[in-house]
Amino acid sequence: MNYSKNLNKKTIAKRLMTSWVIIAVVSLVIGLLVGCAVKGHMTAKEGVKTGQGTTERVTDDFAVYGAYDDKIFTKEIPLDWETGDEDFKTYDVKMLLTEQEYLFYLCKGYNIDYSLMMAVIQVESSFDKDVVSSSNDYGYMQINKMNHAELTKILGVTDYLDPEQNMRAGCYIFRKLFEKYQQPNLVLMAYNMGETGAKRLWREGIYETEYTQKVFAAQKSLQEGD
Repeated sequence: MNYSKNLNKKTIAKRLMTSWVIIAVVSLVIGLLVGCAVKGHMTAKEGVKTGQGTTERVTDDFAVYGAYDDKIFTKEIPLDWETGDEDFKTYDVKMLLTEQEYLFYLCKGYNIDYSLMMAVIQVESSFDKDVVSSSNDYGYMQINKMNHAELTKILGVTDYLDPEQNMRAGCYIFRKLFEKYQQPNLVLMAYNMGETGAKRLWREGIYETEYTQKVFAAQKSLQEGD
């Protein structure tokens, strides 16, 4: 009888030990799975916060933005450049050669892809320097009137239908957005719909729109000479 009791105790102890081992293994597996899920969620959130996004736009054979340089611009670049850069390319569009060259050097100073800005102008205004939209967007790059006062204070721009002044304002805006969000698709969304509207879509996992697709298509067409 005593032997039986001891055997039962040993059996019970063995079963308890086995149960604890099983519980420990299951808990470890669940912990790892939850950890991975949380890490993925935090990465997605951080991606939107820093402008990296959770999906990267894969470009084919064309560049949309040069290597990010980590510079922060607090004022406009110097406008006393020398012309004659061998990389300057003209496009067969309704825009004066002198205006295209002016934009080229603006983009070079801000380290923004020249063809991307040309594509933005094509989509925004169809190269009509005098257009004013019903929502008070002006000129080539459709600079909204609500931004005029601040841009005038920073850049000294006074005429937003003047092609050169308009492009100065537009490139400065793009440079500041690139400093925040870095990826071209995020920058384009913020430029087109405002940062508040763009962030709302990013929180929903949306990182491109019809507008960004139009700009990228126009850029590729320009680069390929279509």
